[in-house]
Amino acid sequence: MSVAALLAASLVSVTSPQVASAANTFTNPLSLHGPDPWLKYFNGFYYLATTTWNQTITMRKSRTLGGLATAPDTVIFRLTRPNGAGTMWAPEFHLLNGPNGQRWYLYYVAGREPFNLNTQRIHVLESTGLDPMGPYNFKADMLDPTQNNTWELDPSILQLNGRLYLLGTFFNGSQPNFIRPLSNPWTASGTRHILSTATFGWERVGGAVNEGAEVLQRNGQTFIVFSASHCSTPDYKLGILRYNGGDPLNQSSWVKSPTPVFQRNDANRVFGPGHNGFFKSPDGTEDWIVYHANSSPTQGCDINRTTRAQKFTWNADGTPNFGTPVALGARLPSPSGEPTG
Repeated sequence: MSVAALLAASLVSVTSPQVASAANTFTNPLSLHGPDPWLKYFNGFYYLATTTWNQTITMRKSRTLGGLATAPDTVIFRLTRPNGAGTMWAPEFHLLNGPNGQRWYLYYVAGREPFNLNTQRIHVLESTGLDPMGPYNFKADMLDPTQNNTWELDPSILQLNGRLYLLGTFFNGSQPNFIRPLSNPWTASGTRHILSTATFGWERVGGAVNEGAEVLQRNGQTFIVFSASHCSTPDYKLGILRYNGGDPLNQSSWVKSPTPVFQRNDANRVFGPGHNGFFKSPDGTEDWIVYHANSSPTQGCDINRTTRAQKFTWNADGTPNFGTPVALGARLPSPSGEPTG
């Protein structure tokens, strides 16, 4: 082989991995109007749903995480019921066992029109098959069997010790998280119990708020990551509960960390990071967090909060380490196992 050929071969071997690495990256945001994001990877695609603040539930679909930024918002359901006709917030879709086998159950918040916060309640749809984008049919209003005269927000699902629970938040003078047992994905089997209240100063900026409870399970441990302080402040942030055994309906079965686990990063111009979800990389080897945040400390709590995602790791004691929120536009490696072409 000539010297020129050897040099060319050497250049190819050095530069090719770098080119592949550069191609397999993405930047935040994943949606410019994306509060309360919920993101899952399923059967080769990412699916993203966020608050729309109107009468529709929409979803984006993409083979790559970065592709969600330009994927269209497809309407998958229109709200028509009088007691849940609009102001759609905080959609989450969970693959659960129903009477016809596994189905997607899409939980969301909606109320009467014109908007009245006091009418916001949790509702649920059921898919006809295994496509996260539906079609869906309305299944039930997720009202508390004995305390249905107050609004409830931010639904999520906990599966623990073979049982099913609904998580959410309500108002009782302050705003605590609740947990309610379910007999199936759409039916309560008991009333709500308080899961966590705003007890620390970092949970009480702008109001005493715990909301957006999200489940994270690994190696036999169960955590609930929740949003704290009022969403209109730049100090909206994440806290964490750890399950220590016993009845999950008892507040004493959960231990709250005395410090937040994810919060504003002024250097990176990230304010109010919260209302998160979790998803796995395509090859199942990485854990990722999706959340919304603002780029200004005065931006507030509206439809202009942007959807962002980043990888997180685990501490030696088995607790999650979310690090610090990264700046918009920072180029990040894509989730492991994504297609490169």
